[in-house]
Amino acid sequence: MVVQVQTRQTSLPSMFAGWLRDSLRRRGTWGTARNFGELFWLFLRDSLPDRQKSRFGDIDYDCDHGVDTTWARLPMSVRLREVFTERQYQPTDPQEFHEVIRRVDADLSRFVFIDMGSGKGRVLLLACEYPFREIIGVEVQPALHRIAQENILRFDGTGKCGRVSSVCMDARDFEFPDEPLFLYLFNPFPDYVLEQVIRNLRESLQRSPRDAFVLYNTPWERHVFDRCDFLEKVFEDERFQIYRAK
Repeated sequence: MVVQVQTRQTSLPSMFAGWLRDSLRRRGTWGTARNFGELFWLFLRDSLPDRQKSRFGDIDYDCDHGVDTTWARLPMSVRLREVFTERQYQPTDPQEFHEVIRRVDADLSRFVFIDMGSGKGRVLLLACEYPFREIIGVEVQPALHRIAQENILRFDGTGKCGRVSSVCMDARDFEFPDEPLFLYLFNPFPDYVLEQVIRNLRESLQRSPRDAFVLYNTPWERHVFDRCDFLEKVFEDERFQIYRAK
């Protein structure tokens, strides 16, 4: 059974207000102005025709499965919101995903798979090739969430997991289910957001002790995990890190 869930959506003005509040608290006035300038420059640069054309470079997966997960064809509303999430949408490489999953020695059928910052849902579809108990995507951008829902409906993959959903909300507001957790992160957040997500994970595991893995792809904010005493690193290379709850 495929489950579709839509929850709290964040408008562009409220997203800007939230980003401004968090950035001022973290960086101060000058740091916030400088950060906004850098982000807006990236937005302008990626609006150039040659940059937009390069975004079709990962389209093979979409052609094979009849879905839309490439980082091309992003609506302007999504690209504007990327300025205030401080992260650009980029889908996971399928081969890399399967490689990192093979590094985890566990009975996957016991785990709920959660992709934080799930975008158009490619990782949710890739996870369907494994017997997870449930698969959940968490995405703050309404437009990407809607595309993910459409992809789930028309996906022609093997479907070893029958419970797949995408929720639209700020990851900091997401409540982790009480089952064993398999958390996937493809560099989805700046450190101040990631810190809150990890605090939420800690509190959830304290309330209900259980197994949990965290797979961190492209670990730009690894210093957040370096300060975590409840997670131990079980694998690391230049592309990703794997942590397990102690």
